[in-house]
Amino acid sequence: MTDQQLNRTAVLVHVDAPELPFLANVIDASFSAVTRNGWAVVLPDEDTDPAFIAAVHPGDMCIAVSSDGAERSLSVYPRTDPSRDEQAELDHQMDVGRVARLRWEAEHSDIAEILGGEADTASQHPVATDTDRETRIAVEAIASICSLDPAATARLENYAATPSSGLLLESVLQLLGVPVVAAKLVESERSLDDMPDARHYQPKPLGLSFVDAVTTEPSGNDVASRIQRAYIRHPEILLAMGGAELIAGSTLAALARRGGRGARVLGTASAVLLTDAAGQTALWAAVRARKKS
Repeated sequence: MTDQQLNRTAVLVHVDAPELPFLANVIDASFSAVTRNGWAVVLPDEDTDPAFIAAVHPGDMCIAVSSDGAERSLSVYPRTDPSRDEQAELDHQMDVGRVARLRWEAEHSDIAEILGGEADTASQHPVATDTDRETRIAVEAIASICSLDPAATARLENYAATPSSGLLLESVLQLLGVPVVAAKLVESERSLDDMPDARHYQPKPLGLSFVDAVTTEPSGNDVASRIQRAYIRHPEILLAMGGAELIAGSTLAALARRGGRGARVLGTASAVLLTDAAGQTALWAAVRARKKS
């Protein structure tokens, strides 16, 4: 990393890998991303406003971090409100993002040394500047959005007053409980090329996005994520389930053909099982194809 690197921005979105194909469709833009613990670190291919991503993502808060190696910033966007229309939600997210924003300017210690006594005199009479007030308001806003307790809020206030450094964003993200890999990426300490789980997403037809979603391993630890992770790592589970449902569906169909009481119910249950069996088999084929590619 050098002071001459381009400014890089990453957006932390509370979605997992299977949801990212749909996010690309919603924002109508391509991006690269990695996921950690149910959070996605999104690096847009183009200049996409993080407030726009926050506005169209129907869920938890979003966090944007940026760095050019000298100056750094962090903005927090709140949960979307479904009662607002799209433009109103975008305006709201942009307004909040401007308030709940911390900025760390590049250090210029050489200028202070040149000024000499003038700098010393100024330091003896500290005054509350507009920047101080903005920082205090930003800390309060971020603490409210992230539901920080008083101790965590005090730590955030200390970080806000800390000189800009390569570890600063990582410390703040750790305090907020979100993946610190976002800071490493914008600081160029890590590269997407070195991350085996990094993927590129772009807008696709809904059907293709669905196939991508159901064949992508999630990073979360909820029940649904554990189930999807299990069948992606062991696709033979899907084949076994499909086979069991095929046998059960065929048996119920045979019983339904005999007629009598319950024939209609048996026929309906048979159709459901046979349809699900076909779906499980198709999903197995899709997962196998993804693993081979």
